[in-house]
Amino acid sequence: MSSRDEYSSDEEDIYDSGKGSQVLLGFVDGAITNDDLPTIEDTFIGGQPVWLHPDSKPPESYLICDHCRQKLALLVQAFAPIDGKIYDRVIYTFGCKTSTCAKQKGSVKVIRGINKSPQTVKRIKEEIEEANAKLVDEKLRLDNVKKLNEEMTKNLFKRDESGVFSANPFGGNPFEKTEVSKEKEVPKEKGVPKEKEVPSPQTYAQAASKNAPKSKKKKTLDEKLPEYNGSFVYVEPEKFKKDKSSDAELEKYRHLIDQDEDDLMVEGSSRRGSQSSAVLDPQTQKISNMLDDKYFASFSSTVKHNPGQVLRYDLNGKPLLYSGKDEVAKKFLLTPANIPKPGFNPSSERRFEFQLMPKAIMDLEGLDDKDKVDIKDILNGMSWGTIIVCTDVEDYIPEEQFDENKVGYIEEWCGVQWEESV
Repeated sequence: MSSRDEYSSDEEDIYDSGKGSQVLLGFVDGAITNDDLPTIEDTFIGGQPVWLHPDSKPPESYLICDHCRQKLALLVQAFAPIDGKIYDRVIYTFGCKTSTCAKQKGSVKVIRGINKSPQTVKRIKEEIEEANAKLVDEKLRLDNVKKLNEEMTKNLFKRDESGVFSANPFGGNPFEKTEVSKEKEVPKEKGVPKEKEVPSPQTYAQAASKNAPKSKKKKTLDEKLPEYNGSFVYVEPEKFKKDKSSDAELEKYRHLIDQDEDDLMVEGSSRRGSQSSAVLDPQTQKISNMLDDKYFASFSSTVKHNPGQVLRYDLNGKPLLYSGKDEVAKKFLLTPANIPKPGFNPSSERRFEFQLMPKAIMDLEGLDDKDKVDIKDILNGMSWGTIIVCTDVEDYIPEEQFDENKVGYIEEWCGVQWEESV
């Protein structure tokens, strides 16, 4: 069973449809293989990046860790077109695989890429025209159905001059031509389909948000970077489970805390009954600190409704903070948020676009969900809680950054909320 099947409509009844969200969630789908490689229009984690043109790559400095100077590995590549923009747009997020680079500035980087070649612009315009033509055809079809229904039913309950109903055009008048009693309710029309709401013409971004089938065409990925396990990602709207009585993630952590405290109690009577946090081992103390953070509690409470999420996309929205105590949190807890302005476009601002979630760590590192994962698996390895990506609101890239293929890349800002040190 694929990840897509795990979140199928068979489980719709456990979700509260009344509690909506504008957030789009990314879930891991199939693995990337040599026979099933991603294209520009795919979103995926791990593996090798797919550049906007085979001969157009970002500057090398964008792909090097600022701490150890080693090449970075792809964490996520997100196809992220913007409404009204007639070009391809991709966001790449990279991280250093060297464990000593955790929490170091420049060990995680974000690149925004744009392809505005004439061929790309032409293709997108054709896709938009085709999508709009389909909507027009559907609207005409619904209009014709409406007119037909009106024609068939216009005399169904019409009174003549004597005050009685006209004959039923469907054959046989069930009301026997008697005068209408004020006490009697006029029967509702039957067999008249409800008119469907016709959406406005789609933008390319809306059309591209659909999960297009993946290309089976083999591609050559040259000049490979270090890499994690690669998996395709599919996107669905965020939904919340009806049962809010338990918090799966917090309960898991509390179980580990209780277990460690029990172990401490049997180690010696000198520790028995102590209320000091000094008696807790470092891992347990770390979890206790997280439980005391209301933002972490909110993070866990939200994620437990969709525990498989690896990505949260909410352009112009707000990130789900993993902690309320670090420097990244301080930027977003201000009103307005104090996100660094783009140096390449200083008159502009940046906005939140998406964040990478901790479940991605397990998928990137190939941890098997079926195996028992202890506290070290959760807190070691890649040691971030979430990676928050913010991009220029004007989606600007200086002209000198574009090459002969009309492809340009620019480095954007990301805020990494790391696990607490022990």
